[in-house]
Amino acid sequence: MTDPEVLMTTIANCFDLNEAMHLKMVLESCGIPSFIPDESAAGIAPHHFLTDSGVRLQVSEEREEEARKIIEQERQSS
Repeated sequence: MTDPEVLMTTIANCFDLNEAMHLKMVLESCGIPSFIPDESAAGIAPHHFLTDSGVRLQVSEEREEEARKIIEQERQSS
């Protein structure tokens, strides 16, 4: 997502970058583009994300509801 006009919303706070990347792949396999705004920082200094905020996963606001359902299903199946 590179369009500056698209409003993004955080739909998941992941434990680490691996979890965020996994959920990103799941969403994108369902046709939902997603973005990890903390990707570079979490790769360099993962200890900064071991808090309640975690590594954020974002989608466009228009796909939020659909993405949340997919993530919920994925977390229940894991």
